[in-house]
Amino acid sequence: MARLDAHRLGRRLAELVATYDVPGASVAVLADDEVVEAAAGVVNLRTGVATTPDSPFQVQSVTKLWTATLVLQLVDEGKISLDDPVRRHLPRFRTSDEEQSAAITVRHLLTHTGGFEGDLWPDVRDDRRRLGELVDKHVANAPQHLPPGHLYSYCSAGMGVLGRLVEVTLGLSYDAALRRRLAEPLGVRGLAVDAGEALAHRSAIGHLDARAGQPARPLRTWSPMPASNPAAGNTLAMPASGLVALARMHLADGIGPGGLRLLSRESARLMRTPHVAVPASEGARQGLGWRLPVTGVAEHGGDAIGCGAMLRTVPDAGVAVAVLVNGGAMAALVSILCAELLDDLVTLPGPPEVPATTGADPASYVGRYALRNEVSEVTTDAAGRLWLTRTERDEAVATATRAGEVLTPVTVELRRLAGEQFVRVDANGDAAGRVEFVEGGRFLHSGRAAPRV
Repeated sequence: MARLDAHRLGRRLAELVATYDVPGASVAVLADDEVVEAAAGVVNLRTGVATTPDSPFQVQSVTKLWTATLVLQLVDEGKISLDDPVRRHLPRFRTSDEEQSAAITVRHLLTHTGGFEGDLWPDVRDDRRRLGELVDKHVANAPQHLPPGHLYSYCSAGMGVLGRLVEVTLGLSYDAALRRRLAEPLGVRGLAVDAGEALAHRSAIGHLDARAGQPARPLRTWSPMPASNPAAGNTLAMPASGLVALARMHLADGIGPGGLRLLSRESARLMRTPHVAVPASEGARQGLGWRLPVTGVAEHGGDAIGCGAMLRTVPDAGVAVAVLVNGGAMAALVSILCAELLDDLVTLPGPPEVPATTGADPASYVGRYALRNEVSEVTTDAAGRLWLTRTERDEAVATATRAGEVLTPVTVELRRLAGEQFVRVDANGDAAGRVEFVEGGRFLHSGRAAPRV
């Protein structure tokens, strides 16, 4: 990796912020055992306050990596085992399927193979026991779509269950466990777990994109996500350096600042070990917490309305990159900056080539596929082309409304790549991700397995 300096990194970040209409961004890079930080833009278009390297941004689902690390600490201490049934530690744990949920283990939840509905973001009555309410009331009624261990399907609710396991095992709230056992020993500054704490810092707020002649604008609230699942990612915020601090410990196989061991060497490496295949991808695998897009890379991303985060590492090179953004074409900025910083170390899959035709018998895929917060309709037209229309609903709509965003259905064309994988083709004719029909077309998979209904 080419040697970096903060000035050059900041200049490039400012160029990308302007190019991709991102209000503000922050980046931290670990290389040669040194951390370089830079920031550009503003934390809030309404106030015009400049982004600085110590500005906390919401990290959203990168929180799951912190949760997984807490769980592996419990494994190191002999308090739990990866293949323990969850019910051994949380006797009231269950999904809608009593028999199958009894077989769900800690490892299943860490690898997103629990098989139950994952997008549960309910409002809760009592923030002090929000994870308890999530598990006892909402996960208990979650549909069990697949047998445990059968198939990867991204599951935020499963991480909420692990957060509750941490609380019960340690006798601490999730937030307190994260601070005492990870953030404070790692020296993370500027951490906030809610809007009240965020006000104590130069915190970034998410932004809605410009549309219909309106300029980009800040969200109506610092976090429109309900506070029901802090272990999966809804309000945790920190500077980019905080994510790099966690990555640095992992890349040192569990050694933190001052030689303090926070995780065993075996657990740190096991977290980066491939466990299950990820459908609708170009060969990605899932570790324990970490996603492994290609050999030699471990990462975790996060996004919500108006904000995005990425922590990408190359463990063998001792390199980590954290990028945080608060609106605009977030995915493009993150992708380009990470590629530029890591181009001499790794090559990640780019967008797939767009096939010329559907190349399949479309009738066999036509149907309605539904999860709690979205419905996907697969249809065909007179020319034999295959179309996918996604409509968000329930808690997804409620979250958007709190943010000030109006959701509309999105339609893309599907063209076969290989086997049962298809590329989504947007209105401009560009690739917009992949989907895969699995289990003989019983599920439409795009990170989450949506059952055919």
